[in-house]
Amino acid sequence: MPYFKCTLVNEKGRYRTSEYYAENKKEIEASLLGNLEEKLMRVQRLWFRDFSLKKIFKSKIGYTEFLLFNQEMIALLKAGIPVIRALEIITQNTRSGILREIIAKAAGNIRNGMQISEAFSSAQIPFHKIYKASLMAGEKSGHLEQILEKFNIYLGKISNLRRKMVSSLTYPIILLLFMISMVLVIAIFVIPKFSAFFDNMDAQLPAITLFFIATTQYLKENIVLFLAAAVLTYAAVRAIEHFNPRVIIIDQAKIKIPFLGRIIHENAIAVFARTLAILISGGIPVPESAEIAVETFANKFYYSQVRDIPEKIRQGNLLSGVLEEIAIIPRILVEMIRVGETSGNLTAVLDESAEYYERSIDSKINALISLIEPVIIILLGMVIAVMLISVYLPIFTSIRVVQ
Repeated sequence: MPYFKCTLVNEKGRYRTSEYYAENKKEIEASLLGNLEEKLMRVQRLWFRDFSLKKIFKSKIGYTEFLLFNQEMIALLKAGIPVIRALEIITQNTRSGILREIIAKAAGNIRNGMQISEAFSSAQIPFHKIYKASLMAGEKSGHLEQILEKFNIYLGKISNLRRKMVSSLTYPIILLLFMISMVLVIAIFVIPKFSAFFDNMDAQLPAITLFFIATTQYLKENIVLFLAAAVLTYAAVRAIEHFNPRVIIIDQAKIKIPFLGRIIHENAIAVFARTLAILISGGIPVPESAEIAVETFANKFYYSQVRDIPEKIRQGNLLSGVLEEIAIIPRILVEMIRVGETSGNLTAVLDESAEYYERSIDSKINALISLIEPVIIILLGMVIAVMLISVYLPIFTSIRVVQ
């Protein structure tokens, strides 16, 4: 949908401009027809808003910018500004093309009578189903600002957890890629030159040198084939998973990676518990909360295990009883939820459970980093040592023979 810049004037003769997102000018004129305080003076199409590199290459809103949007929204609502006017103000001050488009479209839809929760149902919003349910709870309770504050806390914690996981693994991955790149460069470009030099020597080459030369020659001749085979294998597995959703090869492989698989598991459980907590605290019934919460399991194998939870709860089973039957749900979480159900304090228990797993993930990530970094450095040193020995051993041997 295109953007339009509208000029309005109030009864005191004061002009203001605002941007709207609509199908055409008539839609804007019709939506502003009931505005008795201001009169529409001019509608101008903003063609340049329709074309943006960010809109082309970016398909979702970032966590940070969505957090800032919600913070602005909370501040304006607390100041007593109506929702539509608050969205108009934020639209004028938002630079992000995608977020600006979603806010403008939502403002137009709300102006036309749509509920706030329905207006913000775009899949480009982070955790859009949870956000929509939170807004619905805010509309029903009349405490939209408080619900948005809870969602912001939720999004902030999930964002921090993901950022920690990514940033903590960045250095080891860069180190590993550097090691692989260096080995490939030496093997493909340096060793062949020494190989030509060794060919002119009459001395018998050591076994380690012969093996290394043969390996590097094989890599040099087949490196493109190996890369193509790896890409084709990955593409084939993805295609199989796409056409047959029951096949979940890659996601099953992820959770079987030593140590890292455990972090992936605990992260999924933490997000699940945190999601249930915010939805139930907002007044969403447990079955509906569970239906949205199971969608947070990004791993397809995990999702296949938990997708029936909402239906079983609707059949009259307690949440703890349903979770007890699922192998991937930790027993400690089941027992804590059972205590929460008994005491009537389920939300607090879920929040505490999420905190517990987030702390566990932090400690595991720190342990993983402290383990990976020295291991990679030692491996790098060993590989370089083997390369140097294989290259210089024949030279030293030849010098000794000459002497």
